[in-house]
Amino acid sequence: MKMLKTLAAAVLALGLATAAQAADWPKGPVQLLVPAKAGGGSDLMARIFADYLHSKIRVPVVVVNQPAGGGTLAYETVRNARPDGQTLLFTHTGLLVNAHTGRYAHPVSDFTTIAIGQSYPPQVLAVAPDAPWTDLKDFIRDARAHPDRYSFGVSLGGTSHFIAGQIMDAEDVKLKLVEAASEVDKVVALQGGNIDIGNLSAGAAAQYVQAGKLKVLAMIDRDPDPAYPAFVPAVQQGVNVTWLAPLVLWGPKGMDPALVTRINGIVAGMAEDPATRERLAKMSSRFAPLDVAQSRQLVDEEDAKIARLAARLGLGRE
Repeated sequence: MKMLKTLAAAVLALGLATAAQAADWPKGPVQLLVPAKAGGGSDLMARIFADYLHSKIRVPVVVVNQPAGGGTLAYETVRNARPDGQTLLFTHTGLLVNAHTGRYAHPVSDFTTIAIGQSYPPQVLAVAPDAPWTDLKDFIRDARAHPDRYSFGVSLGGTSHFIAGQIMDAEDVKLKLVEAASEVDKVVALQGGNIDIGNLSAGAAAQYVQAGKLKVLAMIDRDPDPAYPAFVPAVQQGVNVTWLAPLVLWGPKGMDPALVTRINGIVAGMAEDPATRERLAKMSSRFAPLDVAQSRQLVDEEDAKIARLAARLGLGRE
């Protein structure tokens, strides 16, 4: 009986300590590591997030840009930090891509998934304005009948490479992959007939569509975007292709679950913050609150998909 009482007291003390750690957060300025240069899309989204977080926790939230090593310096800074919530990572699922292509040595399980911070601006699949296809389903039908006839502009080993791989994997088509790294490269290549199809951000594509310089076959987000009603999601066309690339808030492995839940709850409040929602809308980004379990499920699903595609494309670890 005495042993049981001692054990119960120890468990209670541990629970109180855990609750105290969560309640005491933050203990000074919070560093938000961003594996991208200042001024780019990921950096701007991180600063919106940092401003919101600062407004709620009332301590400085310092955005630290660490683009070196393709983002691996930022990953390592957070992975090696104390799991106290003072050093966090804010980035898209490029972390998963890097891990599964051998560019980064540590899997996502070496981090703590805290929350889905925002959606990245939606991606579309675009072609030249005089291309013969009316939608993505039409293109897939043609490509399936003519293996290796059509080319997809990609940054080899990057996100666009995986998007092309997903199309080939899900729809049983064979496409030629042609290097076209940036959005500008893709637009020039599409207009010049050097590639047949490529992915662009919806915002950039909309400008070219309005000018009559491109045609969009599909959006590759799961859901329609009210800002782009003319861009129909691929899944609504019967084409099983989506690419989410959510912006995720990660921390070091081993964070106290109570602290993770507290931070996740603060992040969820973005949905009710008019100023933040307005800033996100201007970036063609959206936010839907997900709890810790939902956030981890989404990350795990994306991780499994990227692992499968890396193997199919021959990009996986040796």
